[in-house]
Amino acid sequence: MLRHLADSSEWKRLLQIAIVGLLVSFASGTGLGGRVGNNTNNTNNNNNNNNNNNNNANNNNNNNNNNNTNNNNNNKNNNNNDNSNGLGGRVGPYLAPSWSADFGLGVGTIFAQSHGFYFHDRPHLRNRQILTMAIGLFRPGDVSYYDLLNKGSWHNVMVGQASDAVCRPTREPHYFDLMSGLDTGTHMGSIVVEGTACEVWTASLPDGTRTTACIAEDGVPRELNSTTNLLIGHITAAFKGITSLRFRNVRVGALGEETFAQTTACASNYPTLPCSDPGSSQVTTLNLYRIRSAKEPDEIFNRNSGDALGDMAFLCVKEAGKMYRGSVITHWRPTANSSWGQYAYCAYIGGENLCEGGTDRLVGRESGFGLGSGPLQGQCSENADCGSWFSLPAAGQCGPGETVGSRGCTWGGARALRSIAASCLFEQRRLADSCGRDQGHAPFAESAAILSAALASSDPEKGGCPDVVSTAPSKQSIM
Repeated sequence: MLRHLADSSEWKRLLQIAIVGLLVSFASGTGLGGRVGNNTNNTNNNNNNNNNNNNNANNNNNNNNNNNTNNNNNNKNNNNNDNSNGLGGRVGPYLAPSWSADFGLGVGTIFAQSHGFYFHDRPHLRNRQILTMAIGLFRPGDVSYYDLLNKGSWHNVMVGQASDAVCRPTREPHYFDLMSGLDTGTHMGSIVVEGTACEVWTASLPDGTRTTACIAEDGVPRELNSTTNLLIGHITAAFKGITSLRFRNVRVGALGEETFAQTTACASNYPTLPCSDPGSSQVTTLNLYRIRSAKEPDEIFNRNSGDALGDMAFLCVKEAGKMYRGSVITHWRPTANSSWGQYAYCAYIGGENLCEGGTDRLVGRESGFGLGSGPLQGQCSENADCGSWFSLPAAGQCGPGETVGSRGCTWGGARALRSIAASCLFEQRRLADSCGRDQGHAPFAESAAILSAALASSDPEKGGCPDVVSTAPSKQSIM
């Protein structure tokens, strides 16, 4: 096992996100260890559940495997040269151009065990991850399904299955896969992963991503860790996200076109239809909460937010008090057209509020982690079990003095009522204790009430928290 995985303290962090190409998850203090070994049978048993393309993809992999062994051996030999200090005079490791494998991802108690399939085709700049993720925060046995397809600079993330599936496409500056940067990596030594000898290589990318992988003789990793800064939903905090995978049942060889076919959700059903005709929908007042860094502008356009129940998906994860130390929570009250469109993932990047995977003008809605009992991941449901998340697109914002519906605008009148330090929730209001009682028993009514009371008043006798005055610049129109 790589040293990074053996260090359990590294797992007490935010792990991975399914936010425009990444999976959101929150880890606790154990490495992959023995957990992943139990996932192999589950991976195979869940093949039919994850995606209609899985069977075809795996069959093609097996058919192509034998035909491509010689080709890959030739590629390996051709990659040797005398221009570096790498193994055998080679610059970086030999990396198989095309391969597939099952993978296991151990991610703590909230996302207890995850497993799936990975398909890698570097010559054609494409890769795919099909993932089943257990999420026990709201109810034991809850499962989320993800299909991440990267082709060139386009990244499509499909969340859910069948009629409940939602596509979230985004365009990135360049192609990226799990192996990016390793071809010119630095050799760190040799280890054995589950009986397979492999060489440890590490590489850093200009964006701060650091990848460490143990590459076997066939050019395929058996274990891979990637650390990057993540901007997550309406949390917007600079956490270190550690993605750690174990690969099994490796199949080296060319992959067919059908392996990288678009899902129906992305090919035909993006964006999802609004819940009702925006011209006939009613206007409603929302009470929303945003968690942000103290240095971030206090704004809500092109940002994500949640109602009190919805924010429990973040505030009730393990060690949330540590993760949000120094963060600020603001209570916003906008009015919005209740036609509800597809929820977008938004983040504060490079001094701008940016959204991906939603609609241009409609206010987006989704249940917490998309795990509510309502269809289409809660877009058109009240979400009384897991709460709601909202995205407020700048293109749909009403101008000063305009009512919702003017010129087709879909939301406006946003007022920032109060802001508090997130630490007050955990240190004075003891939110973590309440979350512990609520966990696994959605809705988190007791915990949501603590958040609401903390922002409703500064009076500690009423469960309130002191006001925090934002010093960050703001471009938000307060009407």
